[in-house]
Amino acid sequence: MSNMKDYMMWLDDRGIATWCNSIDELIIPEGVNINAPELVDDYQSDAKWHNDPDDDELDDIEEEDLIIDDGDYDPSEVCWTPQEQWFNPDGGLTGEAYSHLYAIDSKGEFV
Repeated sequence: MSNMKDYMMWLDDRGIATWCNSIDELIIPEGVNINAPELVDDYQSDAKWHNDPDDDELDDIEEEDLIIDDGDYDPSEVCWTPQEQWFNPDGGLTGEAYSHLYAIDSKGEFV
């Protein structure tokens, strides 16, 4: 799920705004600034809302992919290029690319 969608769900859950299924949009009451820093900070620091067991799984994946630079670079050890890691031959993103973007987005960074 994207970070923006999660934020909209949070706004709806807290009664700050209302999600309308018939128009598929968030209805924001007049005078409410959903981009106010205080509101965004409340969302980002809401531990009950962000307590997601899948986050631990994402952290495990990142630890497995950790590469430690020992200072002894050997180009023959590199078996892929960044292009091969992120893009399929047909031009679409790889599963690893999607996972990486999801992990960044779930941590609150806008992608």
